[in-house]
Amino acid sequence: MRRVVVTGLGMVSPLGCGVEVTWKRLLEGKNAAATLTGFEISDLAAQIGCQIPFGDGSEGTFNPDDWMEPKEQRKVDPF
Repeated sequence: MRRVVVTGLGMVSPLGCGVEVTWKRLLEGKNAAATLTGFEISDLAAQIGCQIPFGDGSEGTFNPDDWMEPKEQRKVDPF
């Protein structure tokens, strides 16, 4: 068996960004499922899903500027 070293813990989830925020909302029984936004969904059979909360990085929102250069942001889909 190989040894593993965990050097940190991070989390980006529909409940929030950060271990503390996500865990708190999970224990509170929060639900992240909602009507999808940001793209056209009228032709989709399922219109409910979970999306990452985008924002300025406060209150558990995800700010891609905190994690990626603009060039990298253009290469990835907004999740």
